Amino acid sequence: MELKVELVGMKAFKGKLDGKEINSGALYTKVKLDERHNRKDQDGTNWKFGHSVEEWKVPDAEIVMRLAHLKPSIDRPVMVRLEVERVSNGRETKEVVIDCRPLEDTPDPLTGEVRGPAAAQPRKAVPA
Repeated sequence: MELKVELVGMKAFKGKLDGKEINSGALYTKVKLDERHNRKDQDGTNWKFGHSVEEWKVPDAEIVMRLAHLKPSIDRPVMVRLEVERVSNGRETKEVVIDCRPLEDTPDPLTGEVRGPAAAQPRKAVPA
């Protein structure tokens, strides 16, 4: 399944921590708060407006490093396409990001190399 989302941040770590190899990453996307059930009555007030940020774990730091030249932020989000797969361990179901690609070709500010959908390589799911 593919989702189009606004990427506002990301982080990655690849290296050793306490002698253990770690290779991880996360993407942060903008999500609209659900305003459908806003109410004010004798029982109280329940209001939600605006946006929140959702964390998406990625299989490894490579996906994040491939997008690092985009430098997304809250003020300058980048539209990306998340390739998501629903997986289960038999009891619980979750969504796993397999790949992330920008929707438009973007030049790397350091090298001038154009990167975008054509430069992205599809990835296979990594078991959690």
